[in-house]
Amino acid sequence: MINSFYHAGFPILEIDEEFVLREQTLEDCGPFFEYYTDPEVARYILATNPRNLSEASAEIHYCRSLFRYKCGIYWALARKEDNCMIGAVGLYINNQHYRAELCYDMARDYWNKGIMGKALRCVVDFSLMEIGLHRIEAITVKENGASVALLKKLGFHHEGSLRNYRHFNGKSHNVEMFAMTHEYLLQESTIVFANAG
Repeated sequence: MINSFYHAGFPILEIDEEFVLREQTLEDCGPFFEYYTDPEVARYILATNPRNLSEASAEIHYCRSLFRYKCGIYWALARKEDNCMIGAVGLYINNQHYRAELCYDMARDYWNKGIMGKALRCVVDFSLMEIGLHRIEAITVKENGASVALLKKLGFHHEGSLRNYRHFNGKSHNVEMFAMTHEYLLQESTIVFANAG
């Protein structure tokens, strides 16, 4: 099922009447560079920020290559009114084991408006039902309370703390591992059904 996903063409996911998840393009370099280098956006991202538009372009090229080389997919989160990129949602897919790591970021002006929650719900549903993934992982640092709360709200289960899991800026960082699987979804639906009785 995963192989057919890569051959079907890049999927566009409608979030609502205002936002869409689409393939990234070189026209996204400016907006991406502007929001991603905001210190508040980059605060909890354990990755090097692009220092200029050339490096931002290289990052866009890399994200686009994931789908082409069948090792993942990265969407631009864009406004429909002008197609401007305001964030991104990506999956690094392990095809052999039917699992993926979920990544996401968004411009600060759009925080706390429910947009990323809708976008991630679209991606999670698409991943489990259309791509055929069995497991979606998401990691975050404990200090990123907003990300932790968002993952829990979406039904991700906290599976534990991973010590020295990511190395960045000469230092190893502990992270919190969250996951979504078909079994977790079944548990949630069973709980809801039981409570309804």
